[in-house]
Amino acid sequence: MQAAVVLPLQVQQKTVGTLKMYFKHPDKLSQVEQELAEGLAKLFSTQLELAKAEMQTKLLKDAEIKALQAQVHPHFLFNAINTISILCRTDVEKARSLLQKLSSFFRSNLQGARQILVPLEKELEHVNAYLSLEQARFPDKYHIDYRIEPRLKEVLIPPFTLQPLVENAVHHAFPHVKNKGQIIIHAYFKEDAMHIVVEDNGKGISSGRIDELGKHAVESAEGTGTALHNISERLEGIYKGQASLSIESEAGHGTKVKISIPLNEKGANGNDDESIYRRG
Repeated sequence: MQAAVVLPLQVQQKTVGTLKMYFKHPDKLSQVEQELAEGLAKLFSTQLELAKAEMQTKLLKDAEIKALQAQVHPHFLFNAINTISILCRTDVEKARSLLQKLSSFFRSNLQGARQILVPLEKELEHVNAYLSLEQARFPDKYHIDYRIEPRLKEVLIPPFTLQPLVENAVHHAFPHVKNKGQIIIHAYFKEDAMHIVVEDNGKGISSGRIDELGKHAVESAEGTGTALHNISERLEGIYKGQASLSIESEAGHGTKVKISIPLNEKGANGNDDESIYRRG
C-alpha cells in the first residue's frame, strides 16, 4: 500500500471514527478518488448522526414512560395491600378479586414500559384495575361511566395515556365535594380522529391554572402536573404534532381533559408498515 485517504466521521462536530481508503499505487489516488472519499465520509457521518438522533428520541420516550410509572404513588400500593388484607377476614372472594386487579395493574405498568403503542382496550383494562382498587377503599365516593365505541377498542394509543388522567380526576376533583362524584370516560370517532375524554363533575380548575397544565411541570401542594406534561410531549413526538391534549374546566363545575389522535392508513407513528389497529 503506497497511498491512502483518511477522513474523520463526525457526529455533532465530534469525531467518532474514520474512513480509510488504501491504494496500491500513488497514481491511483486522483482527484476523483479524493472527492469520492470525502462524499462517502459525509454520507456515513450523516447516517451516524441520524441513527444517534433516532436513539435519543427512543431513549427520551422511554424516560418519559418511566417518569409516568414512577408517579404511581407508593401510598397507592400500601393502601391497596391494606384494603386487601382487611377483606381477607371479611370478604375472601372480593379480596381475591382485588389481588388479581392489583396484579393486572402492575403487569400493565411493566408491559407499557416496553411498548410505544398498546390497544385502547388494554389501556382501559389498566384503568379498570386501578379504579377497582380505589373504589374498594371509597365505595361511595364517585361513579364511573364508560362510553366507549366498540370499534375503537382495537386502536393503538401510547401506554399510560388514559390512566393518569383518571387518577388525576380521582385525587384532585372530589375533595370537599358534597355530592357524589362522577367520572365519564368517553372514546368516540369524529372527523378522522379518535377522541378520548375524561370528564368529572368535581371542584374544577381556575382559569389561570389551566393555561399552565400540560405545557410544563407545575409545582403545587397537590402534585407537579408532570403526568399531563409527559402525555402532551409523547403525543407530540409520536404523532408529529397531529395529536393534541386540551383541558376545559371551570371552578366548581368540573373538568374535561380531551385527547385527539389522528386515525390514518399510515399508522400512529407515520410508518407505512405499522397499522393503527392491533394486528390479528
